[in-house]
Amino acid sequence: MKISFTSAPLKQEVSAIRDGLSQFNAAFFPDLDEKSVGYFIRDEHGDLVGGLIAKLMFTTLHVKYLWISESIRRLGFGKKLIELAQRDANQQGVINVFLDTYSFQAPLFYESLGFKEAGRYKDYPMRGVDKIFYQKTLIVKS
Repeated sequence: MKISFTSAPLKQEVSAIRDGLSQFNAAFFPDLDEKSVGYFIRDEHGDLVGGLIAKLMFTTLHVKYLWISESIRRLGFGKKLIELAQRDANQQGVINVFLDTYSFQAPLFYESLGFKEAGRYKDYPMRGVDKIFYQKTLIVKS
């Protein structure tokens, strides 16, 4: 056996490691059906000015990206995107929502929507910035 290092792994090397981990996890998640979902805001010209990208997995919605253009921030679009994603996911049996943000982004916004801090990396990725992890439990809809 030999261990090597590179500061620029090849795509196929990254894929091999990811695929190996996925195969290991398959025994614990035998019926994994991960779905990506997206909600998009477009202006009158059809240009993208905001949106939310998430993954649905079992009973969990993982909000990966939420972005609102500066021109329409603070008009309620972020809240509407989160609410729509939660509603649609909950109708599919989702009861857990999680996401992360940086301390300079939107922690107060997420807290105002009922998210609770579940963890924090201090000084990540640099001094003075924290990465904050949030979770929220939804009411079970029947």
